[in-house]
Amino acid sequence: MKRAITLFAAVMLILGSGISSVDATHVNLEGEANVPVISSDNVQLVNNMPHLSIISAAFSKMEPYMYANTLSGIAVYDITDPTKPMLKGELPEAHFENEDMTFGERENGTKFVLIGYDPAGVTPTYDDKSISTGTEVAVVDVSDPENPYVASRVKTTTRTHTVTCANDECTYAYTSGSEDENGNPAFSIINLEDPANAFEEKVFPSSVDAVGHDWDIDSTGIAWHTGLAGTVAYDISDPLNPVVLNSTDERGLNGTSWNNFIHHNTLRPNGDQFENRAPAEMETGESTERTADQIRAGEVVMVTEEDYLHPGTCDDEGSFQTWHLQNLDEFEGQTNVEPGSGTIEPLDTWNSKILGTDTNTKAGFICSAHYSSYHEEGFVSIGYYQQGVRILDVRDPSDIKQIGYWFTGIQETWGAQWVPDRDEEGKANGEHTNYVYAYDPTRGLDILKVTFPDESPANTLDLKADISIDMIEVPATDLSDALQDKMSHNHDH
Repeated sequence: MKRAITLFAAVMLILGSGISSVDATHVNLEGEANVPVISSDNVQLVNNMPHLSIISAAFSKMEPYMYANTLSGIAVYDITDPTKPMLKGELPEAHFENEDMTFGERENGTKFVLIGYDPAGVTPTYDDKSISTGTEVAVVDVSDPENPYVASRVKTTTRTHTVTCANDECTYAYTSGSEDENGNPAFSIINLEDPANAFEEKVFPSSVDAVGHDWDIDSTGIAWHTGLAGTVAYDISDPLNPVVLNSTDERGLNGTSWNNFIHHNTLRPNGDQFENRAPAEMETGESTERTADQIRAGEVVMVTEEDYLHPGTCDDEGSFQTWHLQNLDEFEGQTNVEPGSGTIEPLDTWNSKILGTDTNTKAGFICSAHYSSYHEEGFVSIGYYQQGVRILDVRDPSDIKQIGYWFTGIQETWGAQWVPDRDEEGKANGEHTNYVYAYDPTRGLDILKVTFPDESPANTLDLKADISIDMIEVPATDLSDALQDKMSHNHDH
């Protein structure tokens, strides 16, 4: 672990020399490196913050603040000008990796973020300085953005690779999950009604097998749990007693072409427009043959499948996928179901090509899909690790297309998130700007501006720059064992 962080720091220092704002066509670095940059004409780099070794972040709805999870702790930034984040406060925290930051804010002004300690973490500014090794959560109070502090630490039964607030106020949160004390698949439910005295209130059976990965709560309050055995939708109106609504079918099970490794995270736009289909209306079977006119608003579940265990080309590694949801009453009040027994069917899948071509990229250390974000115009921004940021057109979810990219060849993009749009008072208005924050522990924070096309392209955009395979291939054998172990996320199965 120490070697991995040292390697990150070394790369970050090289990349960070003299950069504050850069042109999108090239990056000239002082001294040791000249990093090539390739981007589509509609993606512009407007700023880079190389000191911010960011892994994940969350945004306040009430104020123009970003809460960043970095390799060195928690940082609070004022993003009144989203192109120029200004540091307000920070908390030193030796932890890794908390790859999906979660944030709770309440009308009384209480604000906090949750840190999942997996595989390890320590709180030097808190009374308890013991080292956590995968089953513990730290609650960091950020009510005063200039003085964040650890309010409490919570021991859990199950794994805390990610921890997710179950509602906006974050009175409860769910862990990614692993096994209960009897060895059965389970996740922990944490009570956060008093953040300073948080505790594990319940251990609940999981329907994604013994390796859960993440939770995403859509705009209607439906919770989507991803993991080894696919994706499951829950009614969490009673957060202590989640009820299964539906799940991916057998093609979401581990070992299939749609889940070579693990379902990682989800997006479900337009959930408020969803209506259950009657059995006679269901479009079943031949799912990959389905056309856009057969898919109704709110019926698309977007899934990131993470997979970096199949070297060859990026086509063999983890992909961004669309799945078709036609009903949310498949299971009648069950709290646990057999994995793969639902009716959510796959539609389309997309993996990183050599930019504007249909040629599969040769896999370097890692080119799996990772964290993504949805823009209401119908576009997804997504991080592809060494393959940079890709902008995908999902207006026809049965035919995913790439319409933009940002790529340097020396990077490790963990996520790409649209920045919320805000009113004059700084409150989020439910829409998004055209700025993307790209989270990269090696480059720092890249701030990108995206211009959407007027029409969907016939194929991906033409590449208007020379590219060398050598530029984008970094064999895993050239990286340290520690870094490879770090990137494995310890998803043992």
